Amino acid sequence: SPTYQSHPRWFAEHGYVALVLDPIQLGESQGLHHGTHREGRWDWQSRGYTPAGTEVWNAMRALDYLESRPDVDAERMGVTGLSGGGVISWCLGAADERVKVVVPVCQSGSIEQVVTDRSADGHCDCAFWVNYYRWCWSDIGSLIAPRAFLIASGTEDVLWRPVGYRDVAHRVRLQYAALDAADRFDLVEDLSQHGYTPRLRRAIFTWFNTHLKNDPTPVTDDVTDYVEPEANLLVFGGKLPDQDAMRQVDRLLVKRSERQLPADLPNWNSDQAAALHQLGTTTFRHTLTDSLPTLREFRHDGSDAGGVAGSYTFNGRDGIPLWIRTKRPAAAASPLPLLVAAARIDARSSFNGGSASRPGVAGEIATAVVEVRNTGTTSVGPGYLWSLRRTYPLLGETLPERQVSDLLGGIAILRAEPMHQTIAVYGQEETAPVAIYAALLDPAIGEIVLANPPTSHEDPTTPEFLGVLRVGDLPQNLALAFPRPVTFVGNLPDAYRWTRQVYQTLGAEDRFRVIPSIRDWRPFEKSRTTTASRK
Repeated sequence: SPTYQSHPRWFAEHGYVALVLDPIQLGESQGLHHGTHREGRWDWQSRGYTPAGTEVWNAMRALDYLESRPDVDAERMGVTGLSGGGVISWCLGAADERVKVVVPVCQSGSIEQVVTDRSADGHCDCAFWVNYYRWCWSDIGSLIAPRAFLIASGTEDVLWRPVGYRDVAHRVRLQYAALDAADRFDLVEDLSQHGYTPRLRRAIFTWFNTHLKNDPTPVTDDVTDYVEPEANLLVFGGKLPDQDAMRQVDRLLVKRSERQLPADLPNWNSDQAAALHQLGTTTFRHTLTDSLPTLREFRHDGSDAGGVAGSYTFNGRDGIPLWIRTKRPAAAASPLPLLVAAARIDARSSFNGGSASRPGVAGEIATAVVEVRNTGTTSVGPGYLWSLRRTYPLLGETLPERQVSDLLGGIAILRAEPMHQTIAVYGQEETAPVAIYAALLDPAIGEIVLANPPTSHEDPTTPEFLGVLRVGDLPQNLALAFPRPVTFVGNLPDAYRWTRQVYQTLGAEDRFRVIPSIRDWRPFEKSRTTTASRK
């Protein structure tokens, strides 16, 4: 692009060695940059993958190459870039201390501003990191300090508003002042849109000269209009190397868990504890907070041939108002076993005990359907759902992870009722992962019941959970519930034979069941007692 040629050409004309990297999906760098933005690749979130990671990795390898050149002083290297190149400037500067000068252009602001303005809608996936720890840009800046750092921004940039980048700049400035390096940070602005201007360029060039050449003389010249022929800029001559793997980098960059079948119980206990800890400190770091769900109201909803119906309203851990719809056999004595499910996203109604989302059990079993967010009265339409799914990860969450939190909140409300005995969770199709992870986070849930669950988080249609594949895929993570009973309704998907093998290896094969219909389900302990009495 002529726009991007002019800046490295200025540097080369003024005594620098300039290297321009093709970002993913442009030039000779293949692959996808817009996974969740327009390709439906929600599995990226489960993989813990962002193209920003690949770009930083490529840039670090570029530094390796530059270090190897005799005409490069490895002690005086810097990075700058516009827009997507700006975020890589931030992240490369934070990740690699070989970079002595960092200048992001029109790519600075606060997570709060991006979330509240919905400006994430305008960004491709490279613009953000996988934010397990709820970092903001000022946290990235703290890893750059005290090296020379200049933020360049336009006040009319629709993506990065002044209220965001000025706040971040103020926070970073305080960090530099605390390190007695106030002269090594600054913010330059222009009354301009998203892009370079002569004022911004001259400030950038002066900053590099000051901190890499020890020459603070203000730069007065600007870029020229000369355009280098495209053929002169090709590295591979228009034909990519046979071993090029950029089209598969989203599957290669982040290492997946390779959990093996257990050799014995002590070995499994160790692996299980480590995996549950990793899930709790990354994927579900913000699921169980100190704030407890709060019961607002219980309402008796009458009865019919199917039993007695009731409704609870409660506030979830983050204050979202939610509903629980219950149904219990009319003549059964308390306490009863309780089977709890998350409402289905496509359920038209949860009237009278949960309607179509209610598991169709038989016998003396109570049921409850929790209207987790994006179901029932909190359903999100097409005008916001895409934005919501892309925004939650900026807060260290995902929409399905929030549904896990909601389900656990509903279970906490129900557990306080003396009419309920053991509590099991039920998940069908897309609600199955929600049930699985709710049980892993709540050891008091007695059993997991699944019907037609998805088999892998690698499938973009499977509910997404941040970085969960770094711990394990669905069959491996379900096995973390051991020794609690697991029941499959209908057929056992082939992928979950691994889970059953874990139970067999550890001597608990009877705790892994497959039943023909949900009407055949009875709580494991009760079922075993009934079987023993028949014998």
